[in-house]
Order: sequence, then structure tokens, then C-alpha cells
Amino acid sequence: MPNRLLAILLSAILLLTGCGFKDIDKRFLIVALGIDQGSEKKYEVTVKLIIPTTLTEPGKSNFQIVSKEADSIPEALELMRSDVDKELDLSHAKVTVFGNKIAQGDMKKHIDWFVRRRGVQRIEYVAVAEHSAKEILELSQKSERLPGNSLILSFGREGTESSYILTEYLYDFYERLLEKGRDPYLPVIKIRNHTYEINQVALFDKSKIKMVLEPDQTLILNQLMYMHPGFEVNIKEQNLKASLAVHKYKYRYKINTSNHNQPTIDFFVKLRGIAEESSATILESNRADIERVAERTIEKSYLDLLNRLKNMQLDPVGFGLRYIATRHGGHQDWDNWKTLYPRVKFNVKARVTLDSTGEIE
Repeated sequence: MPNRLLAILLSAILLLTGCGFKDIDKRFLIVALGIDQGSEKKYEVTVKLIIPTTLTEPGKSNFQIVSKEADSIPEALELMRSDVDKELDLSHAKVTVFGNKIAQGDMKKHIDWFVRRRGVQRIEYVAVAEHSAKEILELSQKSERLPGNSLILSFGREGTESSYILTEYLYDFYERLLEKGRDPYLPVIKIRNHTYEINQVALFDKSKIKMVLEPDQTLILNQLMYMHPGFEVNIKEQNLKASLAVHKYKYRYKINTSNHNQPTIDFFVKLRGIAEESSATILESNRADIERVAERTIEKSYLDLLNRLKNMQLDPVGFGLRYIATRHGGHQDWDNWKTLYPRVKFNVKARVTLDSTGEIE
């Protein structure tokens, strides 16, 4: 009986297949992808590969750039396999950058592969290059210890926490392309003096870029999207020039359609901070004057951005989504919103509180 059982076990072992997993030293980890418009084919796909090293010193990140042109993204990756000696691993990709020309086309078609492909993380960061995605990936900053780490730290808010950087994830960008009431956006990456500059955002309709915001309006949109405190408000009125450091910030808004001829969206913004810099001495006695000037400055800057978005029929904040979520008319709500939004009047009421003027009287 034991011999018969042993024979059955040995026969079963012969039917087992080997392990298909490849060791880490036989894999090339892709940390970033770049998608550009090809000169001869539809796409030029670029990948940034990590070269493992025992030392991690600033400015000495080891990586390899591989680029191929093809009529599809998977075809380009398949062609790359003949140029490397290891298996390409997408599971560690953290950043995908689209070239400017690609972003001028239908992004739904370009993003489709990323949401279908196994191994691609939907939490990776996505951005658009000012010109070419390839040149973004080829750059290695002097402070960079690991390949691609500069972009990862910038978008992840683990390093810098710039109020000009709007982080966007793959899953959210894909949802915005399809969802009613929220329009997509991507941060714009530029190269200046051998380093990255990220202080603008590209706004999309449901397919391609419609406009790129300047840094000052990118700052305001970041406030509306994420409500992160820790930004600066520069005020300038007549003889007063000052900079306020905001450490508490919140806002709320209400969509008012009681007047069908003039629908409104009413904003209520609250900020608290200190005066960090001023062209003149600011004393406690004129604190209220500074607060009123700051309120007028904020109200005007918000209205300028909101009206610009409305005129371009763009809605990255999600006013339309809020509208259809708080009504009960089904599909008719979306049709109603499309007629309401062009006629909306924005009202902004700001309240600024200064904790300190930064001066001793």
C-alpha cells in the first residue's frame, strides 16, 4: 500500500509544470513611459529602465532609455524586447507622460491600452509634456538619486509640496474622460535649465486639450480641486503690496437655480494666514484694511478663472456632477445643466483673517 501511494505521488509530480516567474535580476523595471506621435508610425513609445546599482548618490542615477515607433503601444513594447536582454516589467511604472501632439488628439484612444493592460497600475501619475515626452524621460536632474524619482516626488507630495502642481492619476483621468459633469486635466511638464518646471495645467474636453492655464490661475484651480493650505496670496492695490501666507483654507459653493433666467453659483471662501512680506510697514491698527484688500484680490482672481472656464465650456471642478447628483430628473438633469452652465453667474465672497501682520508696533 505505501509503495502504491508513493508511485501515485511520483506520477502526480511528473504532471506539475515549472515556475513561470523570473528572478528580479532577469527583469528590467520600467519606471516611466513616454507616448509621442511618431514620425513614420502612429506612436513613438519611450521607456525609462532602472539599472540596479549598490550606490545611490545624487546625480548618479543609472537608467537606460529605449524608444520604438509602431502603430500601437503593445507592438512598440514587443519591438523593444529585441533591444534588451531582460524581461520588461511594467508593474513598477509610476509615471506616464504624453507628448503635446498626442494630447491634441483623441485621448480616449491613447489611454485605452493603459486601463486594459495587466500589470499597469491605475494609481500611476499621468502628465503632458510641453513638447516631447521622450525629452522629459531622458532628463536626469543633478539631485536625482533614483531614475524617475524627481517626477515621483513632485507629484506624490512626498518631496516638494508646491501649490502650482496638480497631481493626476491614471484612474481619475480615465474616469473624467468618460464621466458627465467633470472634465479631465493634466499637469504640464517643461524643461528649464536642465531641470523640470511644473507650474501649469492643461484642461481637456472629453478628448483633447482645449486650453493651458497660466501659473497664477493654476494656483487657484489647485485650491478649488484639493483645498490644500500652505499657499501664498499676493495682493496689490494702490500703494499697498503684500504677500499673505495662508495656513488655513476652505470653501463651499451652492448652485442656485431658483431664478431660471439667471442661475448662479455662489462661493464662500475662508482663509487665515499671516502677512509675510509688505512694501510698507503694516501695523495692527490697519489690519482690517489689509484683510479687505486681500478679500477683493481673491474675489477678483476667482471670478476671472471661473468665468474663463465657463466661456470655454470646461468644468474640471465638477459643478455639473454636483448638479446632477443633487437633482432627481434622471437623464434630463444633464441636458438641463448643458443649457444652464453657459448662463451661470458666479458670485464669490471671500473672508480673510490675519493672525499676525508680522510687525511690532
